[in-house]
Amino acid sequence: MQVIPRRATPSGTAPLSLLQQRWWHLCTAYEGDASPIVVIADRITAPLDVPAFTAAVDALADRHDALRTTFTVDDDGPRQVIAPPGGLVTELLDVSDEADPPARGRELVAELARTLLDLAGGTLVRSRLIRLGPADHVWCLAVHHILADGESTMILQREAMALYRGEPLPEPFIGYADFAAWQCADTTGAEDLAWWADRLRGVPPLELPTDLPRPPAKTLRGGQVDVHVAAPVADALDRFARQRRATSYMALVTALLVVLARRSGQTDLCLGMPVSGRLLEETERTVGLFANTIALRVDLSGDPDLGDLLGRVRAATIDALARQAVPFGQVVAAVDPDADRSRTPVFQVTAALHTHTAGGPVDPHWRPFAQAAPQILHDLGVDAWREPDGLELTLRYDTGLFTADTAAALADEIVAVLRDLAEGATTAVFPVAARHG
Repeated sequence: MQVIPRRATPSGTAPLSLLQQRWWHLCTAYEGDASPIVVIADRITAPLDVPAFTAAVDALADRHDALRTTFTVDDDGPRQVIAPPGGLVTELLDVSDEADPPARGRELVAELARTLLDLAGGTLVRSRLIRLGPADHVWCLAVHHILADGESTMILQREAMALYRGEPLPEPFIGYADFAAWQCADTTGAEDLAWWADRLRGVPPLELPTDLPRPPAKTLRGGQVDVHVAAPVADALDRFARQRRATSYMALVTALLVVLARRSGQTDLCLGMPVSGRLLEETERTVGLFANTIALRVDLSGDPDLGDLLGRVRAATIDALARQAVPFGQVVAAVDPDADRSRTPVFQVTAALHTHTAGGPVDPHWRPFAQAAPQILHDLGVDAWREPDGLELTLRYDTGLFTADTAAALADEIVAVLRDLAEGATTAVFPVAARHG
């Protein structure tokens, strides 16, 4: 069993983790008015003891070294600099006297989400508490993505609530700097990396028709389209996937691949699959950048029907998950070291099926607050959530490439293929007219 040693002191310097190294280099390719940021925005509709709450937020930084981290560059490259505990200040704003406090609150959340966070010397964590009324506040926490991932936000939400209430919390097993130092010293994984290099050698970029010329470098500006798949269709889709020893996620990937193949005419496609990256028990309560992405390369040649393609997706997913511990940055360095700055390397589209984690906030007076348009690193990203009344699907898209109408049409096409899958999966991936047109 692998064990990550804990640092003797909670401050000092540390190397970047392998995932942080990738984000460090990616950030030099971004253009636009924002850094890659993960944002918590929660509305608290109950009387709030503001000093106690801000003290609870500051205590989060004491618990998690990622929230006290900045970066420096020396002769050996970038390093993490972890400040001693204490010092996370929450900005207090009162908009309760304005004409529309919730609308003004959304503007202030969006403003924080668009903040440019400077890796080389700026503050990488910002906390803001917005008063909308006597018992109505919005707490917004913006953290540079190099310091935290989506699961980290759930940890922070849960712990902020517990600390404010004075509830005891177990200490994290390790700090993120512990993980980074351990990972950089780890020499295992060479065989899996070689597998990835062979698997992804020569992967072609997705040539999806765009509405606008592709800019010379990627931006983070995104939009989104939300669609709903009714419960009878979602239930039938789940049943069909189980019959084929597949998962609902594999069915979602199958539908997305069909749409991309029909629009691009390509039969060699690659998608990104986000994974939590928390493969060791010590990381379960640690805030940091663990989330990884693995590549699903699927062959659509030979005129398969939807059921055949689902089988191919299943095989590709199982193979990739078995090697998910390899950080994607290492895969990129092995496969595409001179990546085209106008698109993300290896894949340009991602797909995720989310689950609702029981560890998140459950207080009815503490719920998510509307945020600004999403940031997106890739050309397209599909996110889905299974709900009792069906499947909620969000298509995020790069507004520098696609119009809202095109994104809406893509989302509708994905839903149409999901319906075909739910009805039996005998439909051909490429219609006869397309194969012989």
